[in-house]
Amino acid sequence: MVKNKLNEAPPIDYGGRRERMSPDIEQKLSSQEHPLGGHKAFPDVDGNGIPDNFEELISSKRFQDVVEKVKDATGVENIDPQTFMSMQPMLMQAAQRVMQIEAQNKQALEDLAVELVIDEMGIPEGDLQFDAKLGKPDMSGMQQKPQEKKKEKKKEELEFPNFEMEDEAAKRLEKLDLEKQKRRFINSLIQGSAKKAHYMYHLIREKLDEINPDLVGLYSIVMSVNDLMYWIMPDMDGMIAGGGAEQAMAGKEELDLGTDPPTIKATGLMFPILVHELYKGVMEYVSAHGLPSDPDMAEEVIGAEDTLPAEVWDLRLGPIIWEKFLEVYPDNFFDIDEQKRIKNYFYFKFVSLEAEEFLELAKEILSGSQEGKDQVKQMIDGIVNQLKGEDYEDVSGETKEPIELDQPQKPQSSVEELDMDTILDKINKSGMESLTKSEKDFLYNL
Repeated sequence: MVKNKLNEAPPIDYGGRRERMSPDIEQKLSSQEHPLGGHKAFPDVDGNGIPDNFEELISSKRFQDVVEKVKDATGVENIDPQTFMSMQPMLMQAAQRVMQIEAQNKQALEDLAVELVIDEMGIPEGDLQFDAKLGKPDMSGMQQKPQEKKKEKKKEELEFPNFEMEDEAAKRLEKLDLEKQKRRFINSLIQGSAKKAHYMYHLIREKLDEINPDLVGLYSIVMSVNDLMYWIMPDMDGMIAGGGAEQAMAGKEELDLGTDPPTIKATGLMFPILVHELYKGVMEYVSAHGLPSDPDMAEEVIGAEDTLPAEVWDLRLGPIIWEKFLEVYPDNFFDIDEQKRIKNYFYFKFVSLEAEEFLELAKEILSGSQEGKDQVKQMIDGIVNQLKGEDYEDVSGETKEPIELDQPQKPQSSVEELDMDTILDKINKSGMESLTKSEKDFLYNL
């Protein structure tokens, strides 16, 4: 019955417009045969108890947003396969002109990209360092297919099955599946937020105009048409899986935890792509806390989910998932002081939830439910109160544990020497397992 319902669900909603995405993408969305297909965090669209196709709903909006950006940047009114092909010379000319201008202002633009990301993400001084380079990235070593972890059974295990071990193995597989689903969703948030960063050049238009007044218009052409390619070009994820990443990818980022502080290394073919990669690197850094504490399971999860073809789908659907994540903030959130700092802490706390709890909250967030909004508000209120307590200590020199509304006051003795920045630094250097019980209680009971 569920399969029939899915087949009968309304197809992609184009809003009466003539523009159409590639038929193979439509088919994959309809059949849910893609890395985010039928995800555990995707809600029932109509609330009737039978799952509808959430991917088709969000892709409809995302495709329309992409088309509008292309029209605004290029002046082309009707976009179809024929007009898309006619835009290729415009794209190539714009890209060539961008790289000519950037070659003469390389250092200034690299510094500006780092400055923009630090400012927009509210990164405290000394928390991270950056190595940003404009140029063609080296894509060698990038994972193009999921890694399958093979483990051969010993002969005695085959002849004399151990039911206790089988039960443990079943529980581990169940947990592994939840962790993969969690990582898949986190990856969509990483790529979705970083895709938005492709357009952050608008925030510093005056500085870019000082370098060259043509840059912003050229960036808009290149980035909008590039976005459209993810929806118009057939089988892009298949091409990448078949070894086409070197030609298709224009940016790369790495996280180096061996430095103090950790280093975000990013390379981008042009300025908006470099900003995207730097932003993504910071999100990867914070999101690393969402991996399983078991190193073997964490490696298995990354091997299965962090692939280039999956990244294509994260770039397609992730921006709308990220928008829905932002929409759940309380109405008064943007009136709060230090909102960037609070957003970072909230994201950290969200990705640090156990997989099952994480997926349940993610589903409430995507559905826009009041329950999801209430949970997010409660978490943010706790963070705000905690930060107010830390600021009081900084100003007065006294140690005072902030009291959360509607909660009994906690004894000072158990947490008086703790603060969130110190705990985050400890996690970055030694992992979650290095925390004491009081530190874990402090973190999860904000």
